[in-house]
Amino acid sequence: MSMFSHANDFTVSGGHLIQNIYNKTESDTQKTPPGYFEGMTHCPTSTKTFTGREEVLTTLEEFFLSGNAAEGMKTFLLCGLGGAGKTQIALQFIKRFKQRFTARFFITADQEDSIQGSYFDIAKTNGVQDAQSWKAGLHWLNSHEEDWLIVIDNADDPKIPLIEYLPSCNHGNVIITSRNPDLRNIADQYLELSDMLPEEGIQLLMKHAIKKLDKISDADQNQAAKIAEKLYYFPLALVHSGAYINRQKCLSGYLDRLENQREQLLSEGSQQPNDKYYHSMYGTWNLSWGQLSEDSRIFLGLCAHLHYEFIPRSLFERGVKNDCHFRNEFGCHKA
Repeated sequence: MSMFSHANDFTVSGGHLIQNIYNKTESDTQKTPPGYFEGMTHCPTSTKTFTGREEVLTTLEEFFLSGNAAEGMKTFLLCGLGGAGKTQIALQFIKRFKQRFTARFFITADQEDSIQGSYFDIAKTNGVQDAQSWKAGLHWLNSHEEDWLIVIDNADDPKIPLIEYLPSCNHGNVIITSRNPDLRNIADQYLELSDMLPEEGIQLLMKHAIKKLDKISDADQNQAAKIAEKLYYFPLALVHSGAYINRQKCLSGYLDRLENQREQLLSEGSQQPNDKYYHSMYGTWNLSWGQLSEDSRIFLGLCAHLHYEFIPRSLFERGVKNDCHFRNEFGCHKA
């Protein structure tokens, strides 16, 4: 039979060679997405130092769990700057209400390979033995009329057609976290995260700066309040600064150092981060910066020379008008 060693559409029955009616093609073989690894959609828990955000969690609860919620698949977008707490809020919501959902999946959406690998994992995790591609996971979600929940995390790349990776059914729940507010067009409801409430921000800073919170002096509390205010109650900056204070034991002197060495302090990473989502402030900012066009970077550079509030729109309108006049008058073209 060596002469038939490369045949794939023949069988031998009773000593006779029989050609199969069904010819096996390449599309019939299992195609494991390159980004797949077993268990990749397991839903992690929120960090143990999660603090506050009750208003946001209540909004999510009312949207997904209220009896007045609209019929059909529910999709909610949490958008905001990197480090605003989008992922941790989504995970805290799942932790608090996990018994309300039949299944929970976590998809990292920074690359298409990761998205496709995640859907393939959903199929394999739920017993789809003959999964041919990532679409098997999408099919499983569409066909199982249950209250499952998917977190599609870090869907920041506008070049990824995320709508193609959303289930199309009348059941299930999806939370998208992204720095891209344009994704509100594919969500039923969205919320752009703002800074934490002052009391929440102070508490988050102290959790990372001083482990024994029952021994905080009034002086330390006042100093922490000033630091949190200086950091605009922004979650990642508070976590970052708190970790630095804890390492250096320098709560009383940190505010002066922050004034004089802001860039250095906020660009240093933690030696022992307390969760895998931890990045330095400047590292996180650079992720957003890298997505901007050159025109947008120039625009922000101009804004950096102005006060951060109440910049008059007329200032830019006049600048655009004068720039167009200059180009038309002298035949200049944009570089």
